This record gives sequence, structure tokens and C-alpha cells, in this order.
Amino acid sequence: MIDRVMIVVAAGSGARFGDDKMMVRVAGLPLVAHTVAALSGHADRCILVCRPDQMPALSDLAPGVDLVPGGPTRTASEMAGLAAVGGPTRLIGIHDGARPLVDHALVELLFETAAKVGGAVPVVDPGPLVRRSDLAIIEGAVLAQTPQVFRGAGLVAAYEAAAAVGFVGADTAEVLRRFGTLEIGTVAGDPGNIKVTEPGDLERVRARLESLDTGLR
Repeated sequence: MIDRVMIVVAAGSGARFGDDKMMVRVAGLPLVAHTVAALSGHADRCILVCRPDQMPALSDLAPGVDLVPGGPTRTASEMAGLAAVGGPTRLIGIHDGARPLVDHALVELLFETAAKVGGAVPVVDPGPLVRRSDLAIIEGAVLAQTPQVFRGAGLVAAYEAAAAVGFVGADTAEVLRRFGTLEIGTVAGDPGNIKVTEPGDLERVRARLESLDTGLR
């Protein structure tokens, strides 16, 4: 049995960003290459789910990483990554390719928590959130980040059940809540674990990556 697998999902169109954000060059490499590099030392296998047109460039930039074509939705791409695992796995993490600043200690904490509990999701306190309709405060709301890590068998079973009815979730945890049986724990996330969604996010990430000696260039 494989101990740890990390799936990086990067097959989106980048419509909100206005460009293919995964392939924007930052500190000499495509953005998603930094994400893969940040995670590759934490798992026995790393699977990068991307679009077919991205594969020629990424095959050279991510040696030792399995490239898998994604699907039309995030959930379909996650399912493609899970199908590529190919065998029993103790723990599987799924991470957004647009979060290249993920902290090493956070990744280890998530794997350790998932091993004990069943699943682990990093969350951050966004401050007061209100409903758009009446501006009432939403008590106890937090923002979920990735990676999200789960015991492998339970994760795969939940996605197979979701696929059978065509369910599309916002993230991995939503699929597990709807179709899984694993207990899901939360851990303190990292405000610096920025997801590149808008061009301004990219500039914040670029400043951090260019200040680091990543050893990738």
C-alpha cells in the first residue's frame, strides 16, 4: 500500500483571472511548478491534473510527477487524479494548483490529522461575515483552504458515489460531507497560503516567490 499521495488540480480555464494563471511565469517558472515543488517532498507520489495543452511544458518542469488530463469541472478533475492513483493508498491529499505558498509544516499537520481522524481541512478566520440578503452575521463561518487530506479508501468511495449521480462540489470536503463516512477535522490554516484568483493575488505571490531561494531556477 502506498503511504501518501498528493494530487494537485490545475486544469481550470482561469476565466476569473483572465489568463492561464497556472502557466504564468513567476521567478522563472510557471506558477503551478512552484506549487508542485512545495508538495513533492511530502508524498510518495505527486499527481498533477492539468489540461492537455499544458502537458508539453509541464512534462519538462516537473520530473517525477505524473501528469493526468483533467475534466470539465473541479470534481471531475479530482476524480481523474484519484483514478490515476491506481492502488490502495493510506492517505491522499488534494491541493489547488493556484496555491504555491503552502507551508511545509501545514502539509505535515494535515497528513498527521487525517491519519488520526479520517480527514483534515485547513481553515482560517475571515473576520465577521454577513449574509448578502439581510447583512445578518454568519456565526462560526470560516474559510477553507487546501491541501485537504483524507484516508484514501474513504475518499475514493465518496468520489465514486458522487460521480454516480453527477455531483459537482466546491471542494473536496463538500464531496466527503455529502457522500462520505469519514470524520473530518479542521486545523489552523495559514493566511499566507494565498490562492491566486485575481491579478492582484499574483503580484502578492510573485513578491514572495521572488524573495525566496527556491532552488528551482
